[in-house]
Amino acid sequence: MLLWLAIVAGCAVSGEQGAVVEQQTKKEAFEPPPGGDFTLRSQQGEVSLHDFKGKVVVLFFGYTSCPDVCPTSLAFLTKTLNLLNEEELSQVQPLFVTLDPVRDDEKKLAEYLGFFHPRFIGLTGSEKEIAQVAKLYGVKYYRVEEEGSLDYAVNHSAAIYLITQDGALRFLFPHGTSPALVAKAIRYLLRG
Repeated sequence: MLLWLAIVAGCAVSGEQGAVVEQQTKKEAFEPPPGGDFTLRSQQGEVSLHDFKGKVVVLFFGYTSCPDVCPTSLAFLTKTLNLLNEEELSQVQPLFVTLDPVRDDEKKLAEYLGFFHPRFIGLTGSEKEIAQVAKLYGVKYYRVEEEGSLDYAVNHSAAIYLITQDGALRFLFPHGTSPALVAKAIRYLLRG
């Protein structure tokens, strides 16, 4: 059962263990993304979600040239991971999936993530592979050409996904969620 501990698509947090109070801001129901296994590439080679069976996976989608949302989210996730003790941290794997595989190769991702927490693994793939993984997690993104330049930006949704030790998507947090709240949810999953 997917628990939403977030303010997202008309839902608001209420109390312990992810209890949710729905607010009727839209008539249509919000369908959570299914999540699921995937395989992409890191600097150490192929990485699949199932490689981390037995660990809680913290998943974020972004890109290294992102000017604001990605570095802010990664800084929040670094604070989150720093709230965990060594035993808890050993049972958690943070993953960063690029939405800009044209510019973000394995080496660039590793260098970028080195500015945040040492446990992050950066993942890339072909544009088609990235699109398939993004679809599994309901990530919306598109390329925006910068006028008068060869450069571009990638507008994207910015959520933090928590995946259980058996690979099920369990929590989704919007951009700006406090590190303490995300750490609390990680500890909840670790207690299993």
